[in-house]
Amino acid sequence: MKALVIPRFGDPDVLTWTDQPEPVPGPGELLVRVRAFAVNWADLMQRAGRYPGGPTPPFIAGHDLVGEVVGRGPDTAGPPDGARVFGVLGRAGGAAELVAAPAAWFHPVPEILSNEQAAGLAGPYFTADVAIQDFGRLRSGETVLVHAAAGGYGSAAVQLCRHYRAGTIIATAGGDDKVRRIKEWGVDVAVNYQTSDFVEIVADVTEGRGVDLVLESVGGEVLGKSFDCIAPLGRLVSVGASSGESSRRFRLQTLFERGISVAGFTLGLWLQNRPELVHAAARRVIEAVRAGSAVPVIGGVFPIEEIAEAHAFMAGRRSIGRTVVVI
Repeated sequence: MKALVIPRFGDPDVLTWTDQPEPVPGPGELLVRVRAFAVNWADLMQRAGRYPGGPTPPFIAGHDLVGEVVGRGPDTAGPPDGARVFGVLGRAGGAAELVAAPAAWFHPVPEILSNEQAAGLAGPYFTADVAIQDFGRLRSGETVLVHAAAGGYGSAAVQLCRHYRAGTIIATAGGDDKVRRIKEWGVDVAVNYQTSDFVEIVADVTEGRGVDLVLESVGGEVLGKSFDCIAPLGRLVSVGASSGESSRRFRLQTLFERGISVAGFTLGLWLQNRPELVHAAARRVIEAVRAGSAVPVIGGVFPIEEIAEAHAFMAGRRSIGRTVVVI
C-alpha cells in the first residue's frame, strides 16, 4: 500500500507518497481503506517540526479520514465490514491507503455527507463540541467570541454554538470575503481582524461587559488580547496556537478577581486518555449533522498527487473551512 510519509522536517516538498508495509490490525482495531483525509494545522506543524511533542521522522502524516471497513483484529466489535466510517486518529498515520487503528476512533458516516465532508468532520467538530459543552459550559443565550471563524475549527464552533442556542455570536476572520462567509453561517457580529480591533468591537457590542465564552485557536497576540474580552465568570478555551506563543503577560490575580476559567484542549490527548469524553461529543455532533445544524465547509479538494499544493493552500490561509485530499 501507499502512504504519505514525512522523511524529514521541512517544506511541503518533503511530503512523499510512497510504498509502505500494509498494516495488520491488532486486538480491538479496525482496518480501514481510506478514501479521503483532511489537512489540519497540526499536520502542517508536524511536517515543519514545530508541533510540541510531535512525531519524529520518518512518519506517516494525517489524522482525519473517511473510508470503508475492510478488516478487523481479534475480538473487535464496531461497524461491520463494508461500512463507511469517519474518524480522527489519536496520533499521526491517517494519510494512507490502509489504516489500522482502535475501533473506538471510528464512527458510521451520516448518510447525508459526502466522503469529502465526512473527512472534514471529526477533528474540528469533536474539538469544538468538547470546547463548547465540556470546558466552555455554554448556556443558552450566552455571548460567544469565536476566533478564526472561517477555518475548519472556527466554522464548526460557529455552527455548534448556534445549535446549542448561544445568544450573540461575535466572530473574527481575515479578509472581507471570509467575513461575508461567516455571516452566512449565523454569526451576528463579524469582525475583519485585519482592519478592526476585535477588543473594541466586543466592548461596544456587550456594552463593556465582555463575552461569556471565548473559543480560541490562534494563539499569539490574539490569545493575549482575548483576556480583555472576557466577562466576569467567563471562560476561555484554547485548542491551538497557529500563530505561536503570546508575548503578553497576564496577571494571575485577574483570574480570581473576575472569576475567569481558562482551559486548554487537544483532541489526541483526550482520545488516548479520556476517550469516553470524545465519544459523547461524537454522538452529539452526529445528531447535529442529522438535524442540519452541522454541515462541514470544504474550501478545497485536492488529489493525492497535489498534496504539496494542498499544504501550501492551507498554509497561505486561503482555505475557507477544511482542506481535503482524495486518494
